[in-house]
Amino acid sequence: MAKILLVEDDDLVNDMLAQMLTRAGHEVACTADGEEATNYLKKISPDIMVTDIIMPKKSGITLISEVKNKHPNMEIIAISGGGRLDPTGYLDLSESLGAAVSFEKPVDKTALLMAIDLLLHGRKETAK
Repeated sequence: MAKILLVEDDDLVNDMLAQMLTRAGHEVACTADGEEATNYLKKISPDIMVTDIIMPKKSGITLISEVKNKHPNMEIIAISGGGRLDPTGYLDLSESLGAAVSFEKPVDKTALLMAIDLLLHGRKETAK
């Protein structure tokens, strides 16, 4: 299916999403923050990156901006539980920076898998 980079600092959310994506047939690599994700992306280019927004060391907003500059064709899905602000503000910003789709936490698993399938399908259509 897809190579997915999951960037999430909450261990429980990371484990839950990684298991769900793996069960759906995807190859999943996990990193705990934007800095780790940046180092990972220097070596490997996944099909899709699913990233939290509020994280230590490097936020998802900064990560999305950097990834879109270096890997403009990479599909990005943003997720957020908020923080001090309403999560929709962060998610709107993430989409304006290049995230294709965004979800509030807790993430609807069916909707996430559907978004991944649609993004992958779009990439295959573009490649033809």
